[in-house]
Amino acid sequence: MAGWRLDREGFVTHYMVSGPKVTEYTSDVRDKNQLRYEAYLRSVIANHEPVTDAVRVVSGENSRLGMPWSFRGGADTAFVNLSDFYSLMRRVQFDAATAVIAPHDMEAKAVLWSYAAVDLYCNGEKVGCIDSPVYKPIHRKEITLPLKAGRNVLYLACETLGVRDTRSVVSLQLPGMNDVLSVTLPDEDCARAVAPALAFVQSAELTEKQLIFTAPAPDKWDYTYRKPHVDIAKAKLPTQWISADGQQQIDLEDGHSIVTVRVQAGPAVVTRRFERTEQILPKYVTPTPTAEENLEIIYNRIGEVESLSRGEKFGFPISQMLARKHTGDTSKDEKRLFDEMLDLIESRVDCSDFLMCGLTRYLHHYEVEGELKERIRKILLGYRYWMDQDGFDGMCFWSENHCLMFYASAMAAGELYPDDHFELADMSGRELYAWGRGKVIDWLDDVEKYGFEEFLSTVYMCVTFAAIINVIDFSEPEISERAARVTDRLLEMLSLHTYKSGIVAPQGRVYRGVLYPFAQGAMALMNLIDPRLPYEYGEGWLGFYATSKYKIPEHLVALMEQEISTSYTTGNSRIILEKHPDWLLTSVASPRDDEFDHWENETLREDADPSTHSFVKSYNECFHGTTCFEPGTYGYQQHMWHAALDGEAAVFVNHPGSTSEGGDMRPGYWHGNGVMPALRQEGNVLGMIYRIPENFPLHYIHLYAPECRFDEVVRTDNWLFLRKGTGYIGFWSSVEMESWNGMNFHCEQRMYGDDIACLCVCGGRAHQDMQAFMDSCRAVSPVYEGGVLKAGNLKVDYVPGNDRTQYL
Repeated sequence: MAGWRLDREGFVTHYMVSGPKVTEYTSDVRDKNQLRYEAYLRSVIANHEPVTDAVRVVSGENSRLGMPWSFRGGADTAFVNLSDFYSLMRRVQFDAATAVIAPHDMEAKAVLWSYAAVDLYCNGEKVGCIDSPVYKPIHRKEITLPLKAGRNVLYLACETLGVRDTRSVVSLQLPGMNDVLSVTLPDEDCARAVAPALAFVQSAELTEKQLIFTAPAPDKWDYTYRKPHVDIAKAKLPTQWISADGQQQIDLEDGHSIVTVRVQAGPAVVTRRFERTEQILPKYVTPTPTAEENLEIIYNRIGEVESLSRGEKFGFPISQMLARKHTGDTSKDEKRLFDEMLDLIESRVDCSDFLMCGLTRYLHHYEVEGELKERIRKILLGYRYWMDQDGFDGMCFWSENHCLMFYASAMAAGELYPDDHFELADMSGRELYAWGRGKVIDWLDDVEKYGFEEFLSTVYMCVTFAAIINVIDFSEPEISERAARVTDRLLEMLSLHTYKSGIVAPQGRVYRGVLYPFAQGAMALMNLIDPRLPYEYGEGWLGFYATSKYKIPEHLVALMEQEISTSYTTGNSRIILEKHPDWLLTSVASPRDDEFDHWENETLREDADPSTHSFVKSYNECFHGTTCFEPGTYGYQQHMWHAALDGEAAVFVNHPGSTSEGGDMRPGYWHGNGVMPALRQEGNVLGMIYRIPENFPLHYIHLYAPECRFDEVVRTDNWLFLRKGTGYIGFWSSVEMESWNGMNFHCEQRMYGDDIACLCVCGGRAHQDMQAFMDSCRAVSPVYEGGVLKAGNLKVDYVPGNDRTQYL
């Protein structure tokens, strides 16, 4: 075969991949500074063992890792992305190989991108490497490839430290070589088999009722409606595939939001996953229950799930057990679930602090007897309650929600066993209680002064809610009352950003659920407040609330329904909110233009005390991303703006951190930003400027605008106009918007370049019709020149920040 073209930015998009091979990893070195410790482990984990045969790569045969080679490729595979979440420390190895076709002997300039350590071989000879893994930002390494005429096998041997969210990513870019070089696979038979299968899946057109392919149908292919399940018992069930051999199109059943196509291509398998946006709808309880009835519905819904799936590997059952204990549901094997949970706590898997918080709540309310009681005691006495205590594990201690979980668990465990010795803490129960109590007070002091760092996070505010009601319920009155006021503020912020049927908000930390404001996890909290709203499972965290004394404030529904123009601060950020009957526009200021008390990141100081909560908060800024938004700063999971006409018809822009939806990347394809923009909002108008540096691989931004959610869509010149009911959104770009159909169809507009300005304008019933709104938008006459965007009275300057905290 002639070979595939490089993508428009010169990335190779077709590979053979082996791995990941995941093995246990331990170290005799200890450091009470956990992030510094993990940085050290990354610096020494790579062995760089020579690859003795970096040319033979055959589909189905084992690589040097003892794992088979498989095909991975397509239009969205500029990254080989095997990112995953590791709850325990692991060594992760993976290999990738491709073949570049050169017209003659030549040297080609290449760029190797990876978060892992990499050895790059060309035709069996090592030509370059990346020495050590990093957490962020991504490595960029320029390498010269000595190519010969014809096929050249390129072999990438990769290794990294697996701990929590791990970026097992590598890619190879050949800038400016699109018309010179092409790509095939080292296994020519596999390449010939894969080519028609890949052409078939990439020719798809997804409609509301059908999946249609324009390329010839293969003899053997099938599909499934399976999607991830919240219940680990159901997540482990085998996938049911439906045969479609030889068919050019399939009719799609209603009620299924995911369809995955699988084509057998000789020894290889080619897959593509589609998401049917219009099938993802708000879920309501009808008729609307009373508040008391809704509580019981919530607890029964939580208890129906045996155990919360953690990536289909194992389950976290405690929230579900708390809900079932409250409702009297005895349908599940609680003894087995208890034992499985205690195994996870004893192993100190990451997020086992979630289980600890639930377990201590359970022990406060319910009796346990016999061997189970003694096992719980032994495990609590042997747990590692903070990173400066003895032990080796990969637990995350420092996020806003995690640190509170650890502090509250230490208080509770110390209170349960005041006279016992806690081995890893080397404290008595009374001492551990006092330590945890002091840290809880530090946490409250900080949040009361500065506000939330994980502000408005529709995932983590649920976790923080569960942790803080433990403080409310199991602390002395003064601390309990303070914790209740902080909880009130958490719910007030979410309520303020609840708009019609969803939460529309910038967020300190976000995941892909941001695409569907009505289905985000924190809608569980909003439905608790107002049963008329859509409900969501929210990972079952409301199971904690079943035994809590905390009372939901009565004014929150009024906040949800309030029309408001406001701005407020939380963390180091300033949030702007315009919420009106027909439209909502909200953003963070990037940068802030007001004088403010910027809390200091103590990790930048040599004399800082790592045992303090302020140092832990600084850790969190380094790892989980800053709330001091500035243009050009590397992003993480921060969601920076959103415009909406209701909880379904909503749009935003981000700079993706990944080229595709697969893999556990932060930032991901739709959540977070690789590099932060300049943002400025004035009323109903928001301007933004993205400047993407050379040392970041992806040079495009994209707009999420799901056309099926709107009544009217108009594209003209550099504008996209959207209407739903009497609400309008106009979006302008300084560069051409190009439609892209990835996992979702008719939802994405890409804008390619290094220097891009955009404008979002919202309007309502004051405009008589779409034409009147379009005319008003054009009248602001947006112009972008020399790093300055001007549109009517709005002016946005791009002044890059200098944030030194975002390197790990």
